[in-house]
Amino acid sequence: MLIARIGDPAANPHACAATLDHIAEAALEHAGGRRDAESLASSVDYQLFSVFGFTGNSEDYGNPENSYLDRVIERRTGIPITLSLLYMEVAQRIGLQCEGVGYPGHFIVLCGGTEDGFYVDPFHQGARLDRMELLAGLRARAPGAPSPEMFLLPITRRQILQRMLNNLRMAYRNNSDDERWRLAVEFQLKIEPWNATLVGERGMLNYRLGSPHAALDDLQLYVNANESEAMHAGAVRLLEQLRTRLRTDEETS
Repeated sequence: MLIARIGDPAANPHACAATLDHIAEAALEHAGGRRDAESLASSVDYQLFSVFGFTGNSEDYGNPENSYLDRVIERRTGIPITLSLLYMEVAQRIGLQCEGVGYPGHFIVLCGGTEDGFYVDPFHQGARLDRMELLAGLRARAPGAPSPEMFLLPITRRQILQRMLNNLRMAYRNNSDDERWRLAVEFQLKIEPWNATLVGERGMLNYRLGSPHAALDDLQLYVNANESEAMHAGAVRLLEQLRTRLRTDEETS
């Protein structure tokens, strides 16, 4: 919900939680006395996709609103990671173990644990995914790559947030929304304070947004953290421009 507030500072986490509670109560009622993982998942499927009509937003995939949980709930559409997050939030409310899986190029959910669990695709109306087919797809993407099974293991909540913020950064970049792009970078740096590439990205955005001193600090940190000249050649040029500009400003002030 903090990520959602990048799009709308008034985004209300309590209203979203109440909606998720309502969906979960309906799913639990639909399950009746059945408490096995497949029955609970089927009840979540029914409520989310048949009753509430959530669907994957294939037509406007790059819209930043697909990454704001409040807007996903309101518009009943989103991208794989936010629909998976929605699925997980409803599932945990009714006692169904669900975890996010960062499948390359997609995002899915593992229900029922790593030993006997099954894979669900909330972007495609809760479709069940066969483990062997998922592994075959991974091997086709990268023949000879070691341990494709690792891409079918659950990822952490920190990694989910990182992936959501990566999506938003790309969306803001594509929309030339530098202000929100910088906010997304700031959020990601709270999760990855060691990430020099993000520091350099923030420096570039600070420069664009008229904060030369902040840009100078960030770009200097970025250059110092990268030994490869190819990695920071552009940053070095921008640093020199900033230093010249700030010296000129000081001399004329």
